[in-house]
Amino acid sequence: MVGIDIVSIKRFKSIKKTDYSFWDKFYTKEEWQYCFKKAKPTQHLAGIFASKEAVIKVYSKKEIDNHCQIEIKHKVSGQPFVKIKNLSKQEIQISISYDHGFAIAIAFRK
Repeated sequence: MVGIDIVSIKRFKSIKKTDYSFWDKFYTKEEWQYCFKKAKPTQHLAGIFASKEAVIKVYSKKEIDNHCQIEIKHKVSGQPFVKIKNLSKQEIQISISYDHGFAIAIAFRK
């Protein structure tokens, strides 16, 4: 199964680091901190959001019922990977790309 999502990075332009209490429905604290350590936090916020939307499209509502059940982490190399709370089988891969003001993510479930 494959899920894909694309979002405009502009949608995230007005978000400030201090806005976490509003966005905690969509991002974990660790994701939020990761994004705001980057030179372009809005790009990373968009990429993580698109990733979560792509992952949600791969699973049913019974398996994943909210964005914070999904956590997008990154290896030292920068490669993203997914952790899903309360789900025993974690057979999913993701890829995130950015181009011309858009973030796109694809999720693949084995």
